[in-house]
Amino acid sequence: MTKPSKQYFSLRWRFLIIVLLLLGIFFRCFNLNHKIYWHDEVYTSIRSSGYTGDEVIKEVFDGRVIGVEDLQKYQHPNPEKDLGDTINALAKNPEHPPLYYLMARYWRQLFGAAVNHPRGLSVLFSLLVFPAIYWLCLELFESPLVGWVAVALLAVSPFHVLYAQEAREYSLWTLTIILSCASLLRAIRKTKNSRKVTHYLWSWVIYGVTLALSLYTFLFSIFVAIGHVIYVFILERFRLNKTSFAYFIASVAGFLAFSPWLVVVVTNLAIIQHKTHWTTIQVPE
Repeated sequence: MTKPSKQYFSLRWRFLIIVLLLLGIFFRCFNLNHKIYWHDEVYTSIRSSGYTGDEVIKEVFDGRVIGVEDLQKYQHPNPEKDLGDTINALAKNPEHPPLYYLMARYWRQLFGAAVNHPRGLSVLFSLLVFPAIYWLCLELFESPLVGWVAVALLAVSPFHVLYAQEAREYSLWTLTIILSCASLLRAIRKTKNSRKVTHYLWSWVIYGVTLALSLYTFLFSIFVAIGHVIYVFILERFRLNKTSFAYFIASVAGFLAFSPWLVVVVTNLAIIQHKTHWTTIQVPE
C-alpha cells in the first residue's frame, strides 16, 4: 500500500470513528424526557430525596385520593428531608451504596427534578467513560488507534446507551471501574520505571481513591478488586516487591475508606437478602 493510500485509509477510519462518537453522544441525549420514568428510577428519586419506599407507602396509601402533588414531594429534595435523611434512607437499603444517590440529590437541587434532569447526570458519567476507556487502552496497548476504536464501539453500544439514559448508578459504576483499572496499570508502570517512592506515590493514591469510589458506587466492585489482586500477584509472580507492596497498601486504604459502608452492609445482611430475594426467582422458560 502506497503512502497516500495509507493516509487515505487512516483518514477514512478517523472519519468513521468521529461519526460513531457523534452518534453515541446523540443517542445518549435524545428523547431523555419522553422515556417512561420506570420503577427503579422512581426509587432513585425517593431515596436521594431522603425517603424510603416503606415510608412513602405508609404516608400515601391511607385511603385518600392521591393527587400528583401528593407524590411529587417524594420525587425531589425538599425542606422536610436533609442530607442525613438521605443517608439514613440508603442505610435501610444497603445493597445500594450512597455515592450516586448523594450526587443525584445535589444534582437535582441544582438543575431541578424534571425527568430529563436526573437522567442528565447518568449521561454525563457515560460521556466521561469515553476518555476513561481511551486512557485504559493506552495503558494496555500503548496504541491511540486501539483507544479510539474502543471509544467508537462503546459509543454506539446499545447496552451503554440504555444505561446512560437511566437515573441509576450504572454509568457511574462503569466509569469508576475503568478509572480504577487504568490507574492501577499506570501505578504499576510508574513503580517499575521509578526508583524514588515520590515518583509513583500519587499514582497509587489515585488508584486507592478510584477503588473506594467504585466500591461506594456498587457492591459488585468487590469482584473487580479481587480481579486486581489476581492480576497483580500473577504479574509479580507472587513475590513481595515494591510493586506488590504498594498495591497492597493502596488497596487496603481503598477498603478502609469504604469500611463505614461495609459495616452498614455487614450489620444489615438480612435486609439485603430480603431486598434482593427476587434475584433468586427462576424465570419460566
